[in-house]
Amino acid sequence: MKMYAYRDLSPLDDDWQGWRISKGKLITPDGWPLTPNRIIMGNALIEIGAADELRFQREVLRTARMLKKLK
Repeated sequence: MKMYAYRDLSPLDDDWQGWRISKGKLITPDGWPLTPNRIIMGNALIEIGAADELRFQREVLRTARMLKKLK
């Protein structure tokens, strides 16, 4: 398997605009590197879907957005 130092995912679909793969990580349009473990953990949190978890997700997203603004 050939490894790529940088690969743009935009040609796949418009939904992937700004996403890329770099050094084995999926990079979001905002520049956040996602490892496979982070993707699996995020999906697991979403799939739990309990009312308390939804409130927790909102808090996590709100905090993440505030931290992003500090950059």
